[in-house]
Parts: sequence; structure tokens; C-alpha cells
Amino acid sequence: MPQIVAQPTALSFSAMLTDIVISTEAGSGTLTLELVHGTDRISLMEEKLTADDDGTITITDLPGLVDAYVRAYGRTTLEGTFTDGDGSVSLTPVTILFGAVDVGTTAQAFVDSHFLTVLDGEKITSLSRDERLYAYGEDESTVSADVRLPDGSFATLTAELQAVATEDGISQFDVSPRTILQLLDTTGAKLLYYTITSGQRKQLFHCIVEQVPPEPSFLFVNSFGCEELVHCTGTLKQSSKFDRQSARIRGRLRAYQVTEERQFTANTGWLNDAMAEWATDLLRSMEVCLWSREGRGRDIVITDSKNELENDDDYMPAYEITYTYAQRTHNIMHKRKAARLFSDQFEDIYN
Repeated sequence: MPQIVAQPTALSFSAMLTDIVISTEAGSGTLTLELVHGTDRISLMEEKLTADDDGTITITDLPGLVDAYVRAYGRTTLEGTFTDGDGSVSLTPVTILFGAVDVGTTAQAFVDSHFLTVLDGEKITSLSRDERLYAYGEDESTVSADVRLPDGSFATLTAELQAVATEDGISQFDVSPRTILQLLDTTGAKLLYYTITSGQRKQLFHCIVEQVPPEPSFLFVNSFGCEELVHCTGTLKQSSKFDRQSARIRGRLRAYQVTEERQFTANTGWLNDAMAEWATDLLRSMEVCLWSREGRGRDIVITDSKNELENDDDYMPAYEITYTYAQRTHNIMHKRKAARLFSDQFEDIYN
């Protein structure tokens, strides 16, 4: 009878799937592999394979085989059967979560103790920013917040936070500062720090007073297939490149086509060490769009970036991100925005 010598663990990230090793005394056999998502069954392979001299068959590069499907579905199940002249044997079903990252431990250990993000440390935020967290296998969490009350005293408040959506076992939590303040239901309180706890998972946020609203904010698909937000507080530059086509028509030089490509260069502003490591996840993402208080904006493509990290004690990292619109027409009208330089008290101060 054939035997399964080795296979991926019961819960695995797609980028870290290990080899399948099958032992057979018949010398060859047929291997069938399928991905299952709900009622959909996707055939990955059905091949007759010949064993090596030691009687084993090894299936390598499973990540490359399943990546496109798991990226689309988020979570799938790998099933397989090997049949030779002596009988058949089946794989223990493998639940595959999309994860294009080496987390340094088993997938089960990671999802039990981490939210689905590469952020590992304190995150700086403010009342004007939207924030999200995702957890696998958990649809509720606890908020513990340090606030300054209207009378000037300080207090630690707690509340229960429910997921806003759950799909394929992955729950999304809205952990924006204004959502946390509404949840705590303390009028006039100032949010200082808050910690989101879900099972063994914890994420600390430091809520600062922000003089200038972020511009732009990016919504991107992270290394776990979940949507996160990066808010840029540095300088935003805009330029346009024009490709002009002209020709002599009836004796006159005429422009018959003008193509505009707008390019933007955003600066993240200063980042702490944890956020500097985390922000590189935006740069490797293939799905990015602009984000505002109104919600999802236009799709963009990041064309260049400058992200350098140094180990000097006084170094403060900030990244530059160059991007362009994904759509064909770049002649886009923008709503007028409030000035970013001065507050509405400027005239009173200098009169």
C-alpha cells in the first residue's frame, strides 16, 4: 500500500507549504490534487508519476501551484489522493490561508497569537484616521483605552468590540479612534492609548493630536490578503508628463493626440521602527487604491519608492512613494480642500 510520508500541516500559509512525499512499492501511480472552496472544486493536477530509486515521489513548489487560487479565495482546502497498483491513500485535508510571508513559526501558532498583519509593535494614529485589524477564528475583541476625561483626570476604560464582517473565518474589526471613542461612550474624553485584545492577540495604538490631516491615505491588500491603511503626513508632490503626437496635415502642423500621465510622490512622514517595517507591506502590494473619509477612491499603481532603514540611534525613517492612476484618463477633477498650512485662528493671532 502507498503511504504519505510527509505533507503540509493541517493549517498552512500559502507561501510556506511544505512538500508532499509519497512512498510506493509499485514504482508509479496517479496523484490527484484539488482545491476546495465551498461548493467549488478546482483541479490542480491529475498526473501519473514515477517514483525515484528509493521508491518515493516528491511534489515540490506547492506555493507556486496554489498561489493564484488562494490569493483570490483567501482560504481554501487542499485535498489529494494517490493511487497505484496496490491501493490508494489520501492526504489529510490541509486548510490553506493566503500568506505571502515567512512568519517564522507555524501558521496555527501565528494566527492564535497575532492579527493578520506584519505590524509588530505600537501603531501611531489619530482621530482623523481609519484603522482596521483582522483575526482568524475570532469574531469579538476587547478594547482597553487610556483616556483623559473632561475634568482633567485620567481613566482606563474597557468595552467589547464586535467584528464588522466575517468571511471564511477571518473577521474584520473597525478599530478607528473615533469608533473606539463612540464605543466607550464618554463625551468630551480625549483618547490617548488603546489596546485591542482578541484571544492571545494584542495591538497597541497611540492616538496623537494631528495638526494636518493625512494626504494621501492608501488602502492596500497586505501579505495576508487583508486590507490595511497607510496614512501619509509628509509632503505630497504632483507632476504631469505629456506625450504629444503631431503631424503635418494639409500643410499645417497639428496635434492629433495628447496623452497625460499624472505622477504623485507622497511622503509617509516620520515612522516609528515597527511602522517602518510594516509600511514596506504597502510597497510589495499589487492592489492599492486611494482612501478618504468617503471611502474607497481610485485604483493606483506604485511605480517607484524610496525606503531605506538605518540602525543609527537618532535615525527616523520616512518613505517616499511614487504612484500614478491605474485608469486611462488622468485628467481628473479634484474637490477643493481646506488649506493645510494654517489653522482658522491664523488671522486672529496675527491681527
